[in-house]
Amino acid sequence: MDIVDAQVHANMLGTEVTLAIMDALGVQGVLFDEYQRTDGDGAAQPGYRLADGTFRPIGPNAESAALRHPERFAFLMRVDPRDPAIEGWIETLATAPGFKALRTIVLTQADAAVFGDGGSDRLLKAARAHSLPLFVTCPGRMLLLEVCAKRFPDVQFVIDHCGAAFDAPRGKATIDDAITMARYPNVAYKWAHAQALLSTTTYPFPDLEPKLRRVVDAYGPERVMWASDYTMIRRHASWGEALFSIRDCPSLSEHEKTWLLGRTARRVLNWPPPQKLDEPIVVSPHLTSSNTADHECRDHGSSEPNCCGD
Repeated sequence: MDIVDAQVHANMLGTEVTLAIMDALGVQGVLFDEYQRTDGDGAAQPGYRLADGTFRPIGPNAESAALRHPERFAFLMRVDPRDPAIEGWIETLATAPGFKALRTIVLTQADAAVFGDGGSDRLLKAARAHSLPLFVTCPGRMLLLEVCAKRFPDVQFVIDHCGAAFDAPRGKATIDDAITMARYPNVAYKWAHAQALLSTTTYPFPDLEPKLRRVVDAYGPERVMWASDYTMIRRHASWGEALFSIRDCPSLSEHEKTWLLGRTARRVLNWPPPQKLDEPIVVSPHLTSSNTADHECRDHGSSEPNCCGD
């Protein structure tokens, strides 16, 4: 099976360690979202401040990995719709080998005010001009995404991290609002952080199965993709556990698993699989990287790595 992980902060592990884990688990491709930390002023490093104070994320490790291993890595770039040169920046990104998507984060009231008042129009027009999908992290703010999905029906949106609120008690976050977005054909859904946000159990996370079933029934398997976001959820699940809880889910058909675990991401990202896929050796789902230090998200001063939604 062609397996694509639709979000890994592989710079936290290192490219070679990431490739070793991918080979062991049978993951063919990774969408690399470069992330180091979030500073106190909200800047998601790595990146730099522009003259007007807007922060522009960059991804040097992600771009290098995609250049060196084009069959294994593609990358997205986080963008701020307030970037004064966003059209030119996205045009530059669109020419980079391995660049496949944009991502924007709507967490604060200030973010929401911009996103909900037409402030995202330049971003969305640029995404449309370059046929780039836009991953949107907007927990608790689905109405803002709905407005954009209606106004830009030819932009492919992807709901990040199950569309679940990050500040709800573990297992108490709802996916109801995200399910309603299935009515829009230009909206897809990323099943990520489910173990940290939606479950109170351990592997194989039996309480997630009915929730995943709801998602697949609402969106259809062709609009649902899986992502481990391993470095952010590893206190709750290993990379293998995140993968095998989907691969071995009894209520999913093989057809559905094929879409969730790779084909949907390939389609949305316009990233064809290699001509020939070698059959990997699959090891225990409890595989983790033992030589990487824990990383704590600092977006909200929390020690929970999943709280920021990265």
